[in-house]
Amino acid sequence: MKNILTVDVEDWYHANALKIPRNEWDQCDKTVAKNTRIILELFERYDVKATFFILGYVAKNDPSLVKEIAGKGHEIASHGMYHELAGTLSDERFREDVCTSKALLEDMTGQPVLFYRAPSWSIPFERADRLEILEEEGYLGDSSLQPFWTPLSGSLRIPCKPFYPVINGRRLKLLEIPPTVMKLAGLRIPFAGGFYLRCMPLFLVKQAMKRVNRWQEGVVYVHPWEFDEAACNVKKGPLVSFVHSYNIDSTKTKMEGLLQSFSFQTMGESLRNPSYSSIDLTS
Repeated sequence: MKNILTVDVEDWYHANALKIPRNEWDQCDKTVAKNTRIILELFERYDVKATFFILGYVAKNDPSLVKEIAGKGHEIASHGMYHELAGTLSDERFREDVCTSKALLEDMTGQPVLFYRAPSWSIPFERADRLEILEEEGYLGDSSLQPFWTPLSGSLRIPCKPFYPVINGRRLKLLEIPPTVMKLAGLRIPFAGGFYLRCMPLFLVKQAMKRVNRWQEGVVYVHPWEFDEAACNVKKGPLVSFVHSYNIDSTKTKMEGLLQSFSFQTMGESLRNPSYSSIDLTS
């Protein structure tokens, strides 16, 4: 069983929970290039390839980083332009965002960009028809529907396995790949990325992944800023600061532990799996 390895290439001040206005971004300390290169070195050491969801703002400010990621053989995917929650955008703005970021990354790399992940997994279940826009704009896969609830996104109505969405009676050609959860006693427990990876002991993360792998591949995700204690020293209220920075010094060790224990692939490689089912999201 090969799991799916992904990176959301954004800087610390892009995190939606921090609510740092876009007009202040240029004044923030830039850490994304340095920390992304830490991830690239780690992946190279274990000879794995990943899907890098790159924010358009990062690409515009550092095209060389995008070319470096692509040059090392990783899959380039879109994370939108400015890390706006997809559920807050009109259809027109959403289409513009996914088109602009796709074209920007394709121009930089000369490669097709076929996968998208909304910031904070923020396509709402009620707006699953947004997946039709992604399909129309040439995307083959998406990772934006979160099968558990947070203050920013998610719904328990979202399936936990990768699937082909059926919207208004039509099966899309686009594969939806949700973030991974472990089902236990009727609960959906996230563990494979972000705060959830940081707060759970590594041996429990491994046990959870092994449990998931009995039935399906898992999706692991990290952010470059999670490899940098200094970048996470942000004062934005006790709860937000805790979630943003808790156990940040464990990220690299846990990521390395997963690379040692499991096999990984890109999202593009996962499309070869013929067993994915179709699920109606609008019935």
